[in-house]
Amino acid sequence: MILYLKTHEHLRTVGDGSDYTAINILHIHTQWVRDIFNRLAFDVTSEIYKHSGLRVYPEMSAINEWKIGGVQEPHNDSVSDVDIREGIKDETSREWTVILYINGHEDSVESFRGGETYFPHEGPTGQIMTPVRGTGIAFRGIDLEHGVYPVRRGSRYTISQWYSSNRSRIITDERTKDLHANHLSLRQSS
Repeated sequence: MILYLKTHEHLRTVGDGSDYTAINILHIHTQWVRDIFNRLAFDVTSEIYKHSGLRVYPEMSAINEWKIGGVQEPHNDSVSDVDIREGIKDETSREWTVILYINGHEDSVESFRGGETYFPHEGPTGQIMTPVRGTGIAFRGIDLEHGVYPVRRGSRYTISQWYSSNRSRIITDERTKDLHANHLSLRQSS
C-alpha cells in the first residue's frame, strides 16, 4: 500500500501538504487497493452496528502520507473540506472516524516517530494512541476531539475513513480520472 501511494503521487488531491497529502478512493482504479478499502468498510460498518446498533455508511476514504512536520491540532470531524468549500455547513456528513495505521513505530523499513493520534480530553491527562502497523481506531469523530502530534522522523502512512448515518451521504463506487471531481460532485452526477 505504501508503494502504491509512493508510485501514484499524481493522484494526490486531498490535503495541502502542510499536514498530509492523500489519494481519494474515487481516483484509485487499481482493484486490489479498492478491495482493501471495501473490506475495511464492511468490517467497520459491522463493528459499529455491533457496538452501537447504528447503521452507518462510508462517506469518504483516503490513503494518506504525513511527512516530517505533519500535525493536526485537536478538532472534531463533522463536515468535509469539500462540504465547506461548497457552502454545505448545516448538514453533518461525518459522525464516525476510522484511522488504520499502514506503518508504525515498530517497523524496521518504514518506521516513523511522532504522529500519534491523541484525544486531549479523555481521562485526566488525555489519551495517546501509539501507531502500530496493521492496527486502527474507530471513534465518534463528531463528538470526540482528536489531533495528531507532529511527525518527527520518517513518514506516517494511514488509511482514513469517515462514516455517516445519513444514507444519502454514502460514497459512490464510481471511479474517475477527473482529479477535480470529489465525492460530492460524483454523487450529484449519478
